Amino acid sequence: MKLGMIHQWRGECFDYVKGKDLSFIEICRNYDPETEEFIAHADEVKANVERTGVTITSVGRWNAHPNAGGKLDTDVYDRMVRLMDAAHHVGAPVFVCGCNYDKEISLFRNYSFAVEYFSRLLEETNKRNMKLAVYNCDWENFVYAPPAWEVVLGELPDLMLKYDCSHAYYRGADYLKELYTWLPRVAHMHVKGAVAVGGKRVDDPPAGLDNIDWQRVFAILYAGKYTGGLSIEPHSATWSGVLSEPGLDFTLRYIRRFLLG
Repeated sequence: MKLGMIHQWRGECFDYVKGKDLSFIEICRNYDPETEEFIAHADEVKANVERTGVTITSVGRWNAHPNAGGKLDTDVYDRMVRLMDAAHHVGAPVFVCGCNYDKEISLFRNYSFAVEYFSRLLEETNKRNMKLAVYNCDWENFVYAPPAWEVVLGELPDLMLKYDCSHAYYRGADYLKELYTWLPRVAHMHVKGAVAVGGKRVDDPPAGLDNIDWQRVFAILYAGKYTGGLSIEPHSATWSGVLSEPGLDFTLRYIRRFLLG
């Protein structure tokens, strides 16, 4: 397992990550302008990979809307493929995305669209020798939990998962059971703290200051011989500003206790 973090694409970001003795950067694009920005700077990103030795392990697009009434929005799809091209250019082995649910059509048609959409994307990732993973967050994505995975991943054996325990935890799901059951399909993982009290979300503090049972998470990862990336995701308004650096350092000290060898 390799430890890295979500960060931006600029040269100073590579220097920062290298200074923390991390192996990789994960690039997460949430909106069209930042997606186009990364595509436009793919050569610069590749140069920084070569300069620092810090790799790009995953590139993903959240908050996309390919499903328009059961029909593919070709502009969204074309942008997704261009982002995938940029990801391949910089050496990322994993491409992450989701599929939105359209309330104007039936559940069956939404599932049919998702299978067809991911199937088309798989053709593209397979040509580039990359893995395609669907994220387990419900932000404009309905393929985020076992009921949907059984249908969509069951139909598409090459489709993988990007797993984040916090999402299942906040839904009240058994994240340890999900991880154990679906680990053979997990291509990439986020490391993010999560705290809820009385069923109410409180904060996403540094891992180790939260309610996720990281000890058992890592026991499951080792038992399943997981070798993918572990990507730290700073995701807390509390732990920002002057607290961002000590928060990250706390996570690094805590998580590295579980990385053997």
